[in-house]
Amino acid sequence: MIRGRPFMRAVSCAAALVLLSGLTAGAQTSSGPADEHPTLPAGPGRELMIRVCSPCHSPDLAADQQLGPAGWKSLVDQMASKGAEATDAELEEIVLYLAKAFPASK
Repeated sequence: MIRGRPFMRAVSCAAALVLLSGLTAGAQTSSGPADEHPTLPAGPGRELMIRVCSPCHSPDLAADQQLGPAGWKSLVDQMASKGAEATDAELEEIVLYLAKAFPASK
C-alpha cells in the first residue's frame, strides 16, 4: 500500500490539473453578452450617448459621421431641441465622446 500512495497522488494531481486546465480554457473562450453597438468605440461618454440617443434612433448612426467638435455640438444641440433628454453637462460629455470617436476627416 505504501507504493500505491505516490501513484494515486500523482493520478489525483494529474486529474486536478486537467480539470483546472479545462475550466481555465472555458473561462477564456466564453464571453459576456455581445456588444449591441460594435461600431461605437469605448470611451468616456459612450454609455451616456447610447442611453440618450437610442430612444429616437440607433446610436450607431454616429459612426457614419465625421465632424469636428463644433459640428458635433451643433448636431447634439439639434437632437436636444427635438427631445433628447439630457442635462447640459451630459450633452457636453456626448459631444466630447463623439468628437473623439468620430473626428472630422483631414
